Amino acid sequence: MLALSVSLAPSAIYLLEFRDSLPKHSQNLLPWNKINSPSSPCKWPGVYCYHNNGFQVKALNLSGFGLSGVLNHSISYLCLHKNLLSLDLSGNNFTGGIPQLLGNCGQLNTILLNDNGFQGPIPPEIFQSKRLLQLDLGYNSLSGNIPPEVSLCINLEYIGLYKNYLNGKPPCELFYLPKMKHLYLNSNNFTGSLPDFSPLCAISNLWIHENAFSGSLPHSLSNCHNLTMFMASNNKFGGVIPPEIFKGLLQLEVLYLNENNIEGEIPETLWGLERLQELVLASNKLNGTLSERIAQCQWLTTIALSDNKLVGQIPPSIGNLNLLNNLFLFDNMLDGSLPPQLGNCSSLVELRLQNNLIRGTIPPEICNLENLEVLLLFNNHIEGHIPLQIGRISSLVELALYNNSLTGRIPSGIVHLKKLTFLSLAHNSLIGEVPYKLGKNNSPGLIKLDLTGNNLFGPIPSSICTGNRLSVLALGNNQFNGSFPIGIEKCSSLRRVILSNNLLQGNIQADLSKNSGISFLEVRNNLLVGTIPSVLGYWSNLTMLDLSENRLSGTIPPELSKLEDLQFLRLSSNGLAGSIPSELGHCKRLIKLDLSKNYLSGSIPLEITSLTKLQNLHLEENKFNGAIPDSFSSPHSLFELQLGSNMLEGTIPCSLGELHHFSSVLNLSNNRLSGSIPACLGNLDKLQILDLSGNSFSGEIPTELNNMISLTFVNISFNNISGKLPSTWLKLVASYPGSFLGNTGLCLPVTLICALIYILMVRGLGKKLTPDQSLLHYCRSMTEDLPDDLKFEDILHATEGLSDKYVIGRGKHGTVYRTESANSRKHWAVKRVDLSKSSFRHELRTLSLIRHRNVVRMAGKLPVDPCFEEGLDIVSWTRKNLQENDECICFLDEEISYWDGDEQQKALKLLDLALECTEQMADRRPSMRDVVAFLIKMNDKHERTIHDRQSSRV
Repeated sequence: MLALSVSLAPSAIYLLEFRDSLPKHSQNLLPWNKINSPSSPCKWPGVYCYHNNGFQVKALNLSGFGLSGVLNHSISYLCLHKNLLSLDLSGNNFTGGIPQLLGNCGQLNTILLNDNGFQGPIPPEIFQSKRLLQLDLGYNSLSGNIPPEVSLCINLEYIGLYKNYLNGKPPCELFYLPKMKHLYLNSNNFTGSLPDFSPLCAISNLWIHENAFSGSLPHSLSNCHNLTMFMASNNKFGGVIPPEIFKGLLQLEVLYLNENNIEGEIPETLWGLERLQELVLASNKLNGTLSERIAQCQWLTTIALSDNKLVGQIPPSIGNLNLLNNLFLFDNMLDGSLPPQLGNCSSLVELRLQNNLIRGTIPPEICNLENLEVLLLFNNHIEGHIPLQIGRISSLVELALYNNSLTGRIPSGIVHLKKLTFLSLAHNSLIGEVPYKLGKNNSPGLIKLDLTGNNLFGPIPSSICTGNRLSVLALGNNQFNGSFPIGIEKCSSLRRVILSNNLLQGNIQADLSKNSGISFLEVRNNLLVGTIPSVLGYWSNLTMLDLSENRLSGTIPPELSKLEDLQFLRLSSNGLAGSIPSELGHCKRLIKLDLSKNYLSGSIPLEITSLTKLQNLHLEENKFNGAIPDSFSSPHSLFELQLGSNMLEGTIPCSLGELHHFSSVLNLSNNRLSGSIPACLGNLDKLQILDLSGNSFSGEIPTELNNMISLTFVNISFNNISGKLPSTWLKLVASYPGSFLGNTGLCLPVTLICALIYILMVRGLGKKLTPDQSLLHYCRSMTEDLPDDLKFEDILHATEGLSDKYVIGRGKHGTVYRTESANSRKHWAVKRVDLSKSSFRHELRTLSLIRHRNVVRMAGKLPVDPCFEEGLDIVSWTRKNLQENDECICFLDEEISYWDGDEQQKALKLLDLALECTEQMADRRPSMRDVVAFLIKMNDKHERTIHDRQSSRV
């Protein structure tokens, strides 16, 4: 072995020693054979020798060999090559620090260590050689600052420090190197402002993007007369762009300043850069207009000025840019109309003008752009028709015109766009039928079709899934009719189907094929009838199924329980009957279950209330009976429980108090629940709305309910509750007084009683009544009105002649019946009141106090007065005006001016009483006994007056 070594050239020995210092795996990757080439290494892979200098190694290129290990000691063997000029170890897996010994290789002019795993700081020793021309340390994990010793490399032309973790402010010396041409500092953590550039700046490529540089761009940048690429995006540069910069950058071809905080207008001097090809200033704070001089940059291929504050029109001169490929002006405040000259940009591939204030019509000249692939004009104010010539844009792949004011029909020529994959015309005012061949001629096939929110009608084209690539089909909020789309289940590429708010009718085909692709199916608010096909339970990818607000009947198919990924199930407002399949408890990922407003009956399955991920459970307005399951526990995610308007019995299960996430609504109203309100509800300190009205709860309200500190609305009306209200509820009483009515044993503060009298007076005691035999007082929700054609005969028919079995409540002044609209199947509470009796006025007074989202207000308005200053409470307002007006009569509602003097005096006395009850000093306020006695006396006098008047008429 020793004898063989003697025959080797020294350069070969150095290389073999370098190889042997590497890990075993890396040694095997260097097939340097000392037996086959005993004297010369010049034929070894990666080794390059001088032609006329024996076996001297000139360059070592081991790039991409897959070598690994730490080079701290190994590099010393390479420095023994006294004539080695170039060392390329890039694209390997070396780790550890960059060897300081590289500084001893003084003959090297090229060191390429990029694309490895080097860590730690850059050793200053590496800059000792004045011969160094190229240094690339990019794409490693280096940290720390750039050593100021870089100034020693006076011949350095290329330095690559990109994609590391270097920080701090780069040394000024780096930007003053006289021969520096290529400076790549991008993708680090450099901070501070850019230093000044040398008056003799030779830089042609300056990449500093993806750092944290700040401040303004230095004026001295204009010294870099040879600069062709300036990449400074994704920094924190601010201020305005100095106009004089561009006067010295006449060679500039690429300018990237996007993702900064640059302000002001685009300097006019920029448009003097006649060699400019790419201009990217997006995502700044630029304002002002686009100059007509933009056409002077005739070599432009990309203009990206999006996400700024630009205003004004798009200059027509932009049509002179024949080489323009990409025009990105979206997310600005550009207005005016689209210039027809855009049709002259024959090379245009992408035109993105969305999210502006553009008006006018789409010029037909746009259709001359045969190379256009992307046309995005959505979220503007464009009106008129879609150009009939749209089919001429033969390369179009993506067309988005949604959220405009387009009218007319979808042009039939759109079916000739063979490359079209994305089409969105949603939220316009388009009419007519969809071209029946849409999607049929597309060679790749449509991927997304969104026509939501128009006035389109007719059948849904059967060809839209040609190519089996359609992923999203959104046709909601139109007037599509016909049946449920045939073959939709066979489109295996479909993921989202939205057909809501249309006029689809007929049955959902029972023989639907199994589909394992669709995850989102929304067919809400149509005219579908029949039963829910059980095969939907085999659409295994469904996460959302919404068939609500149709006319479906039958039972809920238990096969839906096979949908293991189902998260949202909405079947509300149909005609479903029967019980809830307990198998639905197998849908362990269910988040929202809405079965409300049906005819479902039976008990609520324990398996449903045991679903731990369930957040919203809507079972209101059905016919459920039995007890509320006592199966709630702390792991539950439930924060809304709607069980109102059923026939549930028993008590409130205390396990509800363990729902720590319960933060929205607990509605148990209008059932047959009884017993006391459990103290455990006090644990629901995040609950905002509690409705227990219309039941038979009794007893006192537990003091623990004081802990429900998040409540904004409470309704316990029409129960048998007694005792005091929790102190934290008192603030809700004044806002929603009707929420506590119908509890004869409930104690309310005397100041509250007087406040109610006061509110009654200021709002007006009543309206002028029209004589009639009866009046219908009806209840409704906040968002729904009674049918306009509702007649008294309809109610008589729905309640079987006001039968007792429809009675839901009886009061002193009338009986309340539950009825139903024949057309909408909505439920209403109707009260019959005899107008010939004075009791109606008492009823009206009670109703005027009620504030509830399910009850219509019959009388009363808050005062409107210019003197009612902001922050001034109603009591102070009244006292203030009493001091300024001698006539108290001005406080009465003008609409009750027909009352006689006695009635008016009575109203004024009530006003005086209300003011006494709201005195700040307690000793000035009357007792509750005095208030009650006064009201009784006044009421008796009022009844005698009416009797005397009736007798006198007789």
